[in-house]
Amino acid sequence: MIFFSITYRTLKRIVFRLIFFFLSVNILFSQDESSNDSSFYREDQIYLGISFILLESNQKGLNSRGLSSHFQWGVIRDIPISENGRFAFGFGLGMNYERYNTNLFRKEDPSGMGIYSVLNDNSESPLFFSVHSIETPLTFRWRSSSLKDYAFWRVYGGVSLQWNYSIIGKQATISLPISNDLERIGTTAHLSFGYNTWNFYIAYRLSPFFKSESLAFSSLPIEFNPLKIGLIFYFL
Repeated sequence: MIFFSITYRTLKRIVFRLIFFFLSVNILFSQDESSNDSSFYREDQIYLGISFILLESNQKGLNSRGLSSHFQWGVIRDIPISENGRFAFGFGLGMNYERYNTNLFRKEDPSGMGIYSVLNDNSESPLFFSVHSIETPLTFRWRSSSLKDYAFWRVYGGVSLQWNYSIIGKQATISLPISNDLERIGTTAHLSFGYNTWNFYIAYRLSPFFKSESLAFSSLPIEFNPLKIGLIFYFL
């Protein structure tokens, strides 16, 4: 059996090339469609977002120790479904970075699976971890735009599919194999609304974050549901 290892830099190059190709196709198709039908337009966009993360869990007392944050960027291909272009679907490709500062403490069982407890004081170093992922947002879109109006109200909502390709955990200065505890594939519901470039952004993870084998000291499977609240910017 042959194993392929993809470094972070190689993966970034692949995603950059995919996004460049995605943008090139958007420009070519948009120009061709605009020339054939003056009433037809797309809102193909580059997006950039930053959010704070609130932690919800079935573990009493679990919260952020410090600021947990989320950064995202990518491109969206617009697919109008109404004649005036105000209703559309969006399909995108992008990247995510999430950093979690928690008051969790991690140990391992004999099989190497994580067992977690909530720290109530500063006697132990808490767990923090970062997650890098590739996402494909799927959205239903409404906007008050027209062919000549580039500043408009919008409401976009949908689901993002994510692949967590890099998960790094640390407790004090010790690296932990936390990737064994977290799911690699996930889904997140998201909603953005606002005017022109500035938009509010809310997202909530729908699928489990931790694997069911990851336990708390209470012997209950740990449930961990990040809620992201922030801003997202759309650029034509």
